[in-house]
Amino acid sequence: MAINRYRLADKASKNDKKAILLQKLISQPDRLLGTILLGNNLVNNAAVAIATMLAWKYYGESGVAISTAIITILILVIAEVPPKTVAAIYPNRIAFFAAYVLEFLQKVFHPAVWLLSLITKKLKKFAGFHHEATTHHVLDVDELRVALKASEQNLAPQQMEMLLGIIELGTNSIDSIMVPRTEIHAIDINDELPDIIEQIKKEEFSRVLVYEKQFDNIKGELDIQQFLQSTFGRELTKEIILNSLKEPIYLFEDSMVSEQIQRLQLENRNLGIIVDEYGTVVGLVTLNEIMEELAGIVGGQIPGVNPGIFEETESGSYLVNAKMNLRDMNRIMQWDLPTEGPNTLNGQILELFQDIPSVGTTFQLNGYTVETIRVNAKAVVIARVYPAKSQSPSGTGGDKPTQQPESNTQISP
Repeated sequence: MAINRYRLADKASKNDKKAILLQKLISQPDRLLGTILLGNNLVNNAAVAIATMLAWKYYGESGVAISTAIITILILVIAEVPPKTVAAIYPNRIAFFAAYVLEFLQKVFHPAVWLLSLITKKLKKFAGFHHEATTHHVLDVDELRVALKASEQNLAPQQMEMLLGIIELGTNSIDSIMVPRTEIHAIDINDELPDIIEQIKKEEFSRVLVYEKQFDNIKGELDIQQFLQSTFGRELTKEIILNSLKEPIYLFEDSMVSEQIQRLQLENRNLGIIVDEYGTVVGLVTLNEIMEELAGIVGGQIPGVNPGIFEETESGSYLVNAKMNLRDMNRIMQWDLPTEGPNTLNGQILELFQDIPSVGTTFQLNGYTVETIRVNAKAVVIARVYPAKSQSPSGTGGDKPTQQPESNTQISP
């Protein structure tokens, strides 16, 4: 009963005969326990009966009490506590050895075991217990995370980080890794044809969305390489472009990443358009981006000490890509930046200021001093983050901020 079911399943999948037999035995715990307990009680009761008979014959009534005490101690010491403790500590050794014996005993005691199993099932049903619920157990996400951390000594830090990242990613909503609407490359089919053709030729991505008049009125997805190959040498028209579009796939922003990976794979598509509850396009996601997330290649490329994501400065602060997912940032740097609300540092900043702050603006975010370093017309691109116990931005003398925020956020120009 203490054997690792998942390790056993792995051995059984490799055609290990002992593992297959043991898996079969523990798949019917009522029969297995019935066999063990039947044999156990037969032996114990027989030992008690024989000891009582011998004690009565040689010592009379006084011998019965003595024999009861002796046989109880012998059963506990020899047959119960030590062997079961050893079996619990070394379940594999004991279970694989006992499997053949127990299979044989199941056949010998079959009628009695069958009757015991039937009675047990009836009693469990009467008591409100369900057989299936007690024999099957699937690890949920939290249990899987705990199991991974328990195996930390057997895994390299990079492997642990990747596996935990995969678990975390699978349980996140799809909007946590999307390309936001403001950064989507798209073509308006109502533009002049020469302008559309020029956009297609200069497009840096392999796929581009095509819409009509309003961005939310998306006509489809254009595979650039496939389109150029199929139309090589032909005179292009808007009709040809529209006929080359693939029907768009829409994903709801609150759906799980793991669910949408399966959907995109089943429909053999690479790109999904993310919409909110009102049907408004809020972003897009591609399988390639999801795979990059799984591989740990996230965010923009800023030279630094942490796979192209961070650059550590002499003051102990870090230059970060403000468009990087905050969960990934927290996981990699062991920080505690807020993850409720917007998924990126840029999103947190825009929500806080309700505008694009100027370069050099500093503020407190969950105990971390943040300074905007590079901004454009649409977003904060790079920010400087001072860890909670690190130094503050230059201009305060290099010391910690002299004014502690009264609330979670403090802003200073």
